[in-house]
Amino acid sequence: MFNYLKYMVTVPRKFILNWTIAPGLYLLILPLAFANSSVESLLIDTQREAFRGMSENETMMNLLGISDWDNVFTLEGMVTTYFMIPFVPILIGIATIILLNKLGSKAEEDGTFEFVAALPMTRSTVYLTQSVVAVFFGLFVCFAWTNIMFIPIATMELSQTLDYVPLMKATLQGALAGVSFGVLGFALGAYTGKSSMAWAFGGGLMAIEYLANSLKGTNNFFLWIDDNISSFGAYGNPYQDGLIAGDLFLVIVKIVLFLAIGFIGFKNRSLNLR
Repeated sequence: MFNYLKYMVTVPRKFILNWTIAPGLYLLILPLAFANSSVESLLIDTQREAFRGMSENETMMNLLGISDWDNVFTLEGMVTTYFMIPFVPILIGIATIILLNKLGSKAEEDGTFEFVAALPMTRSTVYLTQSVVAVFFGLFVCFAWTNIMFIPIATMELSQTLDYVPLMKATLQGALAGVSFGVLGFALGAYTGKSSMAWAFGGGLMAIEYLANSLKGTNNFFLWIDDNISSFGAYGNPYQDGLIAGDLFLVIVKIVLFLAIGFIGFKNRSLNLR
């Protein structure tokens, strides 16, 4: 198992490094926009007033996940409410599906999975190793992003700042939401042996839950989805309110359930070997 785990980390190392470092460096824009009051006034205040008319469009505000226009233009609002939801779950879900497709169902379709199938491992060990990578990849890259972003907050005197521990709580909740989408894609790809199913189910669930989160104010059906089964809806505001056991439990149960479904299919089907 250890050798296969090492293989899964080293073979796509360029992909992992790119997804770990590049978004984190890009996110440095957010705290640096608050480098001092002059920069904040130029980059933040000007944009807030220039696009204020958008705040009057309720549909657009819902689709963008914005409930308080002025709060979006604070460092806390940008990072903990606007970036963490919806962008973190979407990015983590997409990256996880891409990575596990490369090493799993897509590898079967391309005929490069024979190496793994020839290793002295049981199906259960192969799937367990892939599951570990699926979960910890999403968590790792998300925590890397926020820690890279936190460097100027910790080392510079900014006009606005963030507290580290609450930020890590928000990171954990947002990352788990993304992992829940990613592991569904991975699980259905493993269940069927078809990479298209990974995108259909992982991306499909992501789209449904995002739509429900955006339109929850329009009818009770979307509101029920967002309140009871949505990983987006489970986010809340962990930066201010801390981690809530019920929200953590929801996304963890979804992750475990999806992985169990994939395990059943992967263990019992024939591999697509050439």
